[in-house]
Amino acid sequence: MTRIFQLLLFLFFAVNCSGPKKQEKYTQESVQKEIDKLEDLQYTDNPTAIMNMTKEIKKKAKAINFDLGVFNCNLLIMSNLHSLGKYKEMISLGKENDVLISTVKNSYDLAQYYTSMGTAYSNLGLVDEGRSYLNKALEYNNKVPKSNEKYLQLATIYGILAFDVAMRNKSLLPGPTKKYYLKELWALKQVDDSDKFKSKKNRILSFLYLNLGIISNQQNRADEAENYFHKSLDVCKKFGITKETPLIVHNEMSWLLYDQKRYDSCIVYAYKGLIFEKNNSKATVRRDLYEVLYKSYSEKGDAENSSKYTKLYMKLNDSILDAQEVAINEPVKNLIEKKEDDHKDNLTIILVIIGGVAAALAILIFFLWRRNQKVLHSRYEKIITELKYKDKKILVFEQNTDLKTIEFERKSYIHDNTINQLLLKLDKFEKSERFLKKDMNLSYLASSFDTNPNYLSTIINQHKGKNFNNYLNGLRIHYLVKVLYKEPIFRQYKISYLSEYCGFASRDVFGIAFKKETGMTPSYFIDQLKIDLQNDVEKTC
Repeated sequence: MTRIFQLLLFLFFAVNCSGPKKQEKYTQESVQKEIDKLEDLQYTDNPTAIMNMTKEIKKKAKAINFDLGVFNCNLLIMSNLHSLGKYKEMISLGKENDVLISTVKNSYDLAQYYTSMGTAYSNLGLVDEGRSYLNKALEYNNKVPKSNEKYLQLATIYGILAFDVAMRNKSLLPGPTKKYYLKELWALKQVDDSDKFKSKKNRILSFLYLNLGIISNQQNRADEAENYFHKSLDVCKKFGITKETPLIVHNEMSWLLYDQKRYDSCIVYAYKGLIFEKNNSKATVRRDLYEVLYKSYSEKGDAENSSKYTKLYMKLNDSILDAQEVAINEPVKNLIEKKEDDHKDNLTIILVIIGGVAAALAILIFFLWRRNQKVLHSRYEKIITELKYKDKKILVFEQNTDLKTIEFERKSYIHDNTINQLLLKLDKFEKSERFLKKDMNLSYLASSFDTNPNYLSTIINQHKGKNFNNYLNGLRIHYLVKVLYKEPIFRQYKISYLSEYCGFASRDVFGIAFKKETGMTPSYFIDQLKIDLQNDVEKTC
């Protein structure tokens, strides 16, 4: 692929740069042909080169006042900016197209434009703006006659709408997301495998099957998920796709097989994933593969290999965490320095020009902001306050462990001495962090307490006010809340990692339990902690 792309670039420049330099006369037709050539090249692996060539053609279009050519050049540049993840630049370029949009009569071009803008806004987390643009994209796409272009563009729109839904729901409700992915699959199946569209169609298709597999796995449909993962790998193999998608598929497959206790197959997929990772350099995925390998070997009783991959995992994890810490601290440091410089300049202006009036206004704005924040974060602050209160309560309980001083509000058929003994054991259990074990259940805990599950369940219901599952989930969530509150580095971890860290079987169960205990999603809670940390840093300045 790289050699073909280099040859195409050489031919492009040879045609456009050969012969003695002279003042060329461009026509709208000649410029549009150059744009069409680049559109055929844009699905190669060098978006930066395509963008640079497009910018040169854009200059020609501007020179002859070819507004539609400028518009289409901007669309092509936006497409390649998307490949590079530069969404703010996409929006800036889109604003330039806003001025030109009245000259565009082609519904397909308009659908492309609104799709690009919707993509940019959605990826920046501005889902309402993104949805507005995507709805317009659907509206114009409906006007396009049936063709490969129409359905390929429609598939792209549905893919972004699926992402938009996932952003809104924080992936806790996979059903609505899957609905759009299935619509995307339908649209792709309407596109034939002609040379012009084959590359893009199958790149999208391989990634779509991956996403469908992940969603099916979240819905606990393991067989369906495995089938989608195999389809993704089949497309990758058939069309020579080696970037990212097969790597992620092998990682997801290995974890799926691990959850099914198919450890030998899990190890095979993890090893294949490591081969793909060498060409993709995704350290976080390599860390996941090391983790699933050491866990699988541990389950198989292979201590040597388990130890080997445990060491590799821990070493790489430390490196990633160090890099994340640098990535977090450096922008904060730059922000603090910038604010200090701005403060010095602004202070002089305030003292000389504005004086007390501006200071009074700043104070007023500050208090209005504080009041607004208090309303917005009341639930969050309630959780933090409750957390602190519960810490104090535990300290008081530890100072009064005499069984004679413990009183119970409810009577039961269980002997008081048994109740007291089990409550003390539960107290030790709550402080031991044993509740983080993934295989913890009522029978296991009752056995470790030398009692029967019915006794233990009854006491937890009467004295903890919850059934066993809610009691266990509550301990895990409150533990994680404390960790997130006290250890900022944990706020950088993925939700899937946090759910497994505190013993949950899946991200969905974790998300539901977290919201039930705290009244908010884990993502919202983490975001507010990050904001508080930022505010604390700024106040120290």
